[in-house]
Amino acid sequence: MPNTSPRTSPRTLRALTTAFLVAAAALAGPATATAQPELAAQPAVSRAAATGFTEVHVWATDVNVRNGASGAPAETCRAYPSRQNCGVVATLSQTTVTAYCQKQGELISDAGYSSRWWTYVEAPNRYWGWVNNVYITGDEHLAHVDDCTF
Repeated sequence: MPNTSPRTSPRTLRALTTAFLVAAAALAGPATATAQPELAAQPAVSRAAATGFTEVHVWATDVNVRNGASGAPAETCRAYPSRQNCGVVATLSQTTVTAYCQKQGELISDAGYSSRWWTYVEAPNRYWGWVNNVYITGDEHLAHVDDCTF
């Protein structure tokens, strides 16, 4: 007998996975407080003062986390996240990380998806930087991550 069950689209699966991860993070409780490292010259954000932190899941392997060194490179990277403006400070592979906000930058296309949205995340090495939303479970613009105010 042929299989007549409905097929679920990759976008729907990504959205359901995101909802599951957000619910699991909420049940797990707040993360430990850490400050941004000096290398990441983005605005210093204390978890105690901020309410915008959430968890996101990076589904791909060897995903670059990008940021500028201090001074003008950091300001250029912050203004427009891109491969040209931001150096690699860490890599992520199929993991959940803390996210602060998202903003538009360079268009990235990979694995059949495209996005101009980049999310500011904390890598396991405690460096903060940008990851394109193509590599994060969910839609192009993540509904559960605030837009950046910087």
